[in-house]
Amino acid sequence: MNISMMSDTYIPQINGVATSVHLFKEYLEEMGNNVYVFAPIVPSNENHAFKVSGVKFFFEPQHRFAIPLSKKILKLSSKLDLDMIHSHAPFSMGFQAIRLSEKIGIPHIHTYHTLLTEYRHYLPMPLRPTEKAVKEFSMWFCNMTDAVIAPTEKIKTELVDYGVKAPIYTLPTGIDVKNFQRGLRYSIREKHDISPNDKIILFVGRVAKEKNILFLIDAFSELHKRIDNTTLVIVGDGPERQEIIHKVSHLGIRDKVVLAGYIAREDIIEYYRQSDLFAFASITETQGLVVLEALSGGLPVVAVAKEGIADVLIEGKGCLLVEEPLIKPFVDKMENILKNRSLRLRLSDEGVNYVNQNWSMDTMAKRLQDIYHETADLSKKRRKIYGTKSFFTYLHDIGLRFF
Repeated sequence: MNISMMSDTYIPQINGVATSVHLFKEYLEEMGNNVYVFAPIVPSNENHAFKVSGVKFFFEPQHRFAIPLSKKILKLSSKLDLDMIHSHAPFSMGFQAIRLSEKIGIPHIHTYHTLLTEYRHYLPMPLRPTEKAVKEFSMWFCNMTDAVIAPTEKIKTELVDYGVKAPIYTLPTGIDVKNFQRGLRYSIREKHDISPNDKIILFVGRVAKEKNILFLIDAFSELHKRIDNTTLVIVGDGPERQEIIHKVSHLGIRDKVVLAGYIAREDIIEYYRQSDLFAFASITETQGLVVLEALSGGLPVVAVAKEGIADVLIEGKGCLLVEEPLIKPFVDKMENILKNRSLRLRLSDEGVNYVNQNWSMDTMAKRLQDIYHETADLSKKRRKIYGTKSFFTYLHDIGLRFF
């Protein structure tokens, strides 16, 4: 098949959506498909990756908001003989995907990666929509597609509750397990001047409010009182960086917290495999790829069992979980793993086996290809859930309700 993936984010950016798009592209192409990515940031040397216009976010210059040029994308897409459009964001590139599907007359599948209700805080109050409006927008967008992919059953249930009528498939992003089997390239301890005697607690992800990193800082501060030879390494960047710097300075642990910033995708494996524990406290994840990546790297995980994390992790299968983001039980779990070598080794082995058996990217990519074929067979032209109004009329209607 010839597939167009349209996203507002892509590698080398570090986030779950960019990783998902990249991995599915790579594996689908290995299966004989042609996958063309359209995004505002793409690697300069990657085949079939097309950069669209975009503007930088003021607070996060590493991210761009796509300004798709409809005629340019339509002209290029027309030459690609596309069979399927797969959008990965319901905003600028998502709108473009709807228009492209309408113009070319081919199916459009959307992956609902993000719980948008948990991201309203990024809009200033005069423009911030209500939770109800965000749910209605999500329902509207999904119903404009031929099919929707939810990373977990919980997200699928939520979309059904919103009123989504389009077919919904549950398909997590898999883990590229073969990459975790290669040899190490360098020492992260030497790179960041971390003592060889220190236990490394790792976090990977956007440095943003929804990741609950300030909770992790408090938890690490308490852990450090119990085990002084510990270092927290935070891989990633984002709008909360300065607040984290202020907080660790205030707590007197600045020399024990490493803000590694953005790390190249191929190098993050070094961090997973050379750390002693992965700590994750987000309660808004749709799936939480990083916890599975940590397990695949043999790194035990302590996490809060909320939303997508509760769906992908099983207590004892490489991880210890807490039901709520409370400091004492979270720290107790971390301390237990770090002080109990046999437990840490057992969790490491079980985590690798769990991911290999249940979350292989090979399996997920084959399932996605099946979904494409099922959708193409059932809908040769885009579903008309709301009748025959034009796309721009839909935008006008939903815009009035959204704000």
